[in-house]
Parts: sequence; C-alpha cells; structure tokens
Amino acid sequence: NLSLQAVTAPGDWVVVENPCFYGALQALERLRLKALSIPTDVKEGIDLMALEQALQEYPVKACWLMTNSQNPLGFTLSAEKKARLVALLTHHNVTLIEDDVYSELYFGREKPLPAKAWDRDDTVLHCSSFSKCLVPGFRIGWVAGGSHARQIQRLQLMSTLSTSSPMQLALVDYLSTRRYDAHLRRLRRQLAERKQQAWQTLLRHLPAEVKIHHNDSGYFLWLELPEQLDAGELSAKALEHLISIAPGKMFSTSGAWTRFFRFNTAWHWGEREEQAVKQLGSLIREMLSAKSLV
Repeated sequence: NLSLQAVTAPGDWVVVENPCFYGALQALERLRLKALSIPTDVKEGIDLMALEQALQEYPVKACWLMTNSQNPLGFTLSAEKKARLVALLTHHNVTLIEDDVYSELYFGREKPLPAKAWDRDDTVLHCSSFSKCLVPGFRIGWVAGGSHARQIQRLQLMSTLSTSSPMQLALVDYLSTRRYDAHLRRLRRQLAERKQQAWQTLLRHLPAEVKIHHNDSGYFLWLELPEQLDAGELSAKALEHLISIAPGKMFSTSGAWTRFFRFNTAWHWGEREEQAVKQLGSLIREMLSAKSLV
C-alpha cells in the first residue's frame, strides 16, 4: 500500500494479474486507482505479450505482481521471464511493486530469486514480510524502496507513526541466530507434506470432472469446476457445513473465474479434514446431478 501511494495518484492505471490477490484489488479501490487486469496462466504466470500491448495503450504508472508462489494460482515465474518482465517495465518507465511475501515457501533446493535481482534502473520496489513464514501477528515487513525509500518512510509515519520497536528488536535477536533457517526448513517440509496430503485427499473424494492445478510451493491449490457449475454457489453450500473455500470471483476485477476456487492446504490433515473434503465432493456431485436434470 505504501509503495502504491509513493508512485501513483488517484485515477492512475495500475496493472494487476488476472486472477490476483484480492487484497491488491481492495488497496487499489481504496486509493481510487484503476486496475488493468492482464491474463495470467496457472503455470506460466502473466502474459508478457498482453502486458506489452497494455503498456502501449494505457498510461500505466505501476504494476503490482507476485512473482513467487503467486496467490491464488501458486506459480513461480521463471528466471528468464522475471528478467524479461523487468526489462519491459523499465523500457516503459513503469514501476514494479513486487509482492514477495511467499518466496520463502518454496519446496525445491534453491530459493527463487525475486525480480528485483534483475533490476538495474530502480524499476522494482521489492516488498516482503515475516507474516507468512514466521509471525503472522507481528505484521512486520520491509520494502527495498530505492529512490522512493524516503517517500515511503514519510507515508508510513503519516499512517502508523512507526512499527513497534520491541517487536522489531525481538526479531533482530531471533534472526541473529541460526534458528530462523532451521525454522524455515521445518516449515517448508511441513507445508510440502500437507499440500501433498491435501492433493491426494482431493483426488480421492472430488469428482473426476474437477481439475486440480498443482504447484510446488506455498499452501494454495487452484481448483476448476466443470463448465456448468459456480464456485460461489459451492462456497455458500460449503459454509453451511463449516467448510471454507475462496471462490474465484474474489480474485477478479470483473467477477470472472466463477468456476474456480482456491483451496488452503496449510492445515494439519486428519480425520476431520478428510471428512470435510468428502463433504465437499458430495456437494459438487449434488450440484452436477441438479444441473443434469435441468
């Protein structure tokens, strides 16, 4: 939010992914900015050809993207694509606000680099946080603001005065040890195991017509319902059974992605979770049966 405010003014165009994190859409609405949605593939990420065309047609001021473990799709952009993205935005003098809060939750051998690694012209504002990988309650993060750092600091002072010093000092003390690296290794292993358990459970209990888009990082799965079904309707029915899913239209500027939903795999998987997925499968089958009778 602070990075957005530092590089935009009300009425400016800001590029977002489609689908994208709903918090980004809420931030744009609150700041009276106009969202320009760019098609985004569940495996390959943002369509750079479509982005280039948009940059030629609209006076875009900023681009808010997740390059690693994107929410809700879960993809991580390749190094080659990150380099091309930064070069394209630099050419058009458009700031990239890189929302990188999930980058520590990778399952491979090496942590993926942020797009900032290819930035040589102060194009990228790299934002991250401890909220997804260590202490959600602290709400402490950071931004590599480059030439915008002083303006971002001024905006923070205007909005929150300052972040709690005791909490920051506690983090400094913790990070000065090797415990953080050990914690991250345990967390990544745990999340990978839970995602695998969730994926296998979904395969067992959901109809074969439901497509599960799997990825190798984070704790979200993106599910695609058959053509005639609506994820919003499924979400409402599931809530009656205390089952929460995130319907796809939450992640769209136009109410699209109605057949899709995001599924959180971060929880411990036991009998209760197994029964919840079984119930979700039953609800989908009921909806399919009802549609077939129409």
